[in-house]
Amino acid sequence: MSGTITKPRKRLTREESQAQTRATLITVGREHFLRYGLGGAVAEKIAEDAGYSRGALYSNFDGKEDRFLAVIREEQDRRMESFHSMFKEEPSAKERLKKMRDAIADLVTDPDWIVLRAEFEAGALRNERIRRTFIEVHREQVRDGGNLIRNLARSSEIHMGVKPNEFIMIILNLTHGTQKILGAELTPKGTRHLIHSLFDHLISSS
Repeated sequence: MSGTITKPRKRLTREESQAQTRATLITVGREHFLRYGLGGAVAEKIAEDAGYSRGALYSNFDGKEDRFLAVIREEQDRRMESFHSMFKEEPSAKERLKKMRDAIADLVTDPDWIVLRAEFEAGALRNERIRRTFIEVHREQVRDGGNLIRNLARSSEIHMGVKPNEFIMIILNLTHGTQKILGAELTPKGTRHLIHSLFDHLISSS
């Protein structure tokens, strides 16, 4: 009679366990902030739904604003990493431009990001800590996005009608939550058309 030998599961270190707990709380917190908003989300309910105690929640985050900012940071890092990966995978400047145009259109029409971004903006108007983080994130978006566009512009195939950082600022200011508020007056399809038109007007490829 043969039996299957199961390897004992590797025990997580304290740091690995804490990182796993934090990641789970951020994921569940994201769902709550999307559903209830920053003002309506309840810390204890986030911990309960994540399967952790209230103590675990507060050992990882200082408060509700801290958890919300962790969600925003994770979202920002994940999306920026996807942009960098896209650029590494595609050697052609023209194709990178096309993919970036579509990726930004996807981002600004993503219903989850529209809601989180709107909560972030509203929180920044009422809370000084959130406002400071909002400014930091905005600067990072302009810097990192501008660097990507600048990298594109090094190719002789790409022609810029505006400076890279200015282009990113135009995109950011154009797309701040208006689609979610306007609804049928500015559909996802209409928003994508605006983004594509803006790209084609300010950046061209030969």
